[in-house]
Formats: sequence, structure tokens, C-alpha cells
Amino acid sequence: MSLPPGTQWWWDVQLLQKVPVVSAVVGSCAGHVAARAVLSHFSIMVKGTGQIFPAGPPVVSRALSENIPKDDLGGTRRHTRETGVIDNEAEDEEDAFRQIREFLSYVPDNVYEVAARKDMGDDPNRREEELLNIVPIDRKRPYDMYKVIRLLVDKGEFFEMRKYYGAAVITAFARMDGYVVGVLASNPMVHAGAMIGKAAQKMARFIDLCNCFSIPLLLLGDVPGFMIGSEAEKEATMRYGMVAVMAAQEASVPKVHIALRKSYGMGGDAFSSAGGGGMMTLNLRLGWPSGEWGPIPIEGGVAAAYRRVIESAPDPEAKRKELEEKLVGFRSPFRAAEAGDVIDIIDPRDTRPITCRFIRAAQPALKRNVGPKRSVRP
Repeated sequence: MSLPPGTQWWWDVQLLQKVPVVSAVVGSCAGHVAARAVLSHFSIMVKGTGQIFPAGPPVVSRALSENIPKDDLGGTRRHTRETGVIDNEAEDEEDAFRQIREFLSYVPDNVYEVAARKDMGDDPNRREEELLNIVPIDRKRPYDMYKVIRLLVDKGEFFEMRKYYGAAVITAFARMDGYVVGVLASNPMVHAGAMIGKAAQKMARFIDLCNCFSIPLLLLGDVPGFMIGSEAEKEATMRYGMVAVMAAQEASVPKVHIALRKSYGMGGDAFSSAGGGGMMTLNLRLGWPSGEWGPIPIEGGVAAAYRRVIESAPDPEAKRKELEEKLVGFRSPFRAAEAGDVIDIIDPRDTRPITCRFIRAAQPALKRNVGPKRSVRP
């Protein structure tokens, strides 16, 4: 018996910096093999037959007197929804290999190349009328961000990663004018789009992945900030949220940030493309007329900033509403645009044409960006 050499993972880590690494868990997987499955750019596990853990039920029972079926211990429900250890779930082996082929179709063969363009036969100047009214007038109502993505990308086709984990953020690969893009979007249907610890981890990993393979990012933001409350604290939202902010700032790929509606606080900072990757990085930040931006949401901000005024009023609740309504009147995105927060306020129907032009123009910068970078965080 001897101590592990400590260097056995060297080549695994180096591989992540050079070529796409994919793992498929189709049966029970423990120990070093399980760990290697996690050290990948894309991992998938077959529902019902695949499990992954450091040690299986017999060892757990012996060591901890905990008797648990292997699927409950490390199956797809555990690791694609609760822990994020595995990226995607497959219905069967055929579905697993289909998803692997689809993932590989979006990434280049190695980090020294850019992803190949594929003519999808979709007009890059296509303007979708539905985008004009897709964000509700009622600023508290959610809407379908998946529909927004389908309306923007080529043929409405995209490949989603980690659908069930950190669902307040959507991460997917798609094409625009045939060029591969990484789509990172808020999901207003989950936590109103607020970023919680799991979503922040998911975001950071996806940004790293796109940066590794020189894939430009399309960020569709509607985020009221970091999630608050006891559950958010348990998820270490502040720590993982700042990891997401760091990942966005360090990424050197071109980014298009569209502020669809809310962009508040540090959650908004994570989606912001401004300043990311240094001064030489191409970044484009645009807003929709439905946008509202600031350091803190109006509702919570009024309660905190005007606490004494509200408490001393004859009718505190009426005073709070009065202040909120007054400040909402100043939330015009055109004021923010005038201050330089965004390059321009655009007609939502122009989002696809403008983004396609930017991605096409960014291709020389992407080719200069190729080469090894820091390994993608597991």
C-alpha cells in the first residue's frame, strides 16, 4: 500500500485545456472512474441504469450504517437536479449518444480552432413580430424565455445543458447566421430570474466552457439580482454569485448582452458584458424598451432606503406605495441609455439581425482568441 502519487490527474486536467471531453455514465460508476466522468466538458447519465458516487451502497452501509438504493444514492435525479454533478439526463443509451453527437456538433475539434459555420438556411435579418410584446407590461409577470431564444436563433434550434439544475438560468448552444453561439439567459419562470447559488455555478461553468472553445456569448438578461432569504444563504449565493461575476469578467470571447427587462445589483453585473476579458474584448450591450436597471430593485430598495420616512408616515403602507410609484416613473431605459449604460435601445424585433451582424464581424477576433486557457471548472 502507498499514498496516491497526486499527479495522476495531470493529464486529465491538461486534456480539458486542449480538446472536447465527453463522458457518458450508462451503468454504476464509482471511485476514480466516477471522478473522471466529472472531469469533462459535457457529461450525461442514463436514467435508471446510470449511477455515480465515490463509493456505492455496500461501502456506504459498512462505513455509515446508511442503507440506500444505488439510484437514490447517485442516480440521475440526484445528480442532474440536486447536485449538478452530471450535466444532462438521457432516457436510454440511444438518447445519450444522440445528445453527445449534438454537443460535439457545436464545439470545435480542439481549442486551436473556432467552431465550424453551418448554413441553416435561416435569414439573419429575420424580424419576429412576437418579440415586440413578449415581455409583459406588468413588470411582475413572468414570460417564456425559451420562446425568446427560439425566436432569435437559427431555425429555433438549440442544445440545452443542465436543464434541471440551477433552472433560474438557461445555458444552451445554438447558431446565429450559421455561427455557433453560447446562449446564457435568465429564466423569469424560476425565482423570477433571481440568481441563486446553483444557477451561479451553472453560469460560471458555461462561461468557462464557451471561453475555452472560443464560442461567443449571447446573454439575455432579466435578473432582479442575487436571490435573498435563508435558502439563498444556505446555497452560498454570494460566494458562487461572485464566481459567476469573475467568470464573466475573465472571459475573453466576444459577448452580446441584451437587457430585456430587469438588471439589478450583482446579479445584473454577472450578466453584464461591459469590461469582460479586458479592454481589447469585443462587447456589445443593448437594451429593450422594457428594460429597467439599477443597483437594487425598486421594491426592496424603497423599503431599505426610505425606512424612517415610511415608518414615520401616518399610513406607512400608503407611503411605501407612493414612493415606489414615484421611483418607477424614473426607471425609463432611455434615461439609462442617455447615461451610457447601454450602447442603444433597440426594437426587440431587431435583436436577431443586430446580433447576427455582430457575431459575423467578431469572427476575426475569435480566431485571435483561440488557444489553451484555464481548465473549465467541474
